[in-house]
Amino acid sequence: MTSAGRESVSVRTEIAAAPDAVWAAVSDVTRMGEWSPECTGADWRGAPAGPVLGARFRGRNRKGGIRWSTVCRVVEAEPGRAFAWDVSFGPIPVARWGFRLTPGDPDGGATLVEQFWQDRRDRLSAWTTETVLRTGDRADWNRRNMTLTLAALKRSLEADPAAAAAQDH
Repeated sequence: MTSAGRESVSVRTEIAAAPDAVWAAVSDVTRMGEWSPECTGADWRGAPAGPVLGARFRGRNRKGGIRWSTVCRVVEAEPGRAFAWDVSFGPIPVARWGFRLTPGDPDGGATLVEQFWQDRRDRLSAWTTETVLRTGDRADWNRRNMTLTLAALKRSLEADPAAAAAQDH
């Protein structure tokens, strides 16, 4: 059984910061725990270590008292435009996650879209995950968390004078 029919999710926000500053933030996986309600952090594994095609990182996650980690591989890294990665839990492929950026209005800033798509879990893995984590429908759960993540990221970048100043240049 495949998961081809499961819903993909995307959430969008406008951020008053330079696209390069936004990309630098979302591609620094070691900082994701600052903004996400589920991801508590990540660390690069092996070489290359950084937001480049083929790089690997371990993501750490938490929901209530349950903690787990995933292995991720960068599949898209285009500075100022896109950053995406494939996620696995042990030998089980999970999904593809990522961010897309476009320049904002003529006054500057950026439109940031966080995407969860290509849910790669089989039906048994999906049911097990949703039952153990008590998330209910994973697409709805992800949409709520992604909305919170983007709101926190927006607050962080808009409060950063360097990110805001870069927007004006």
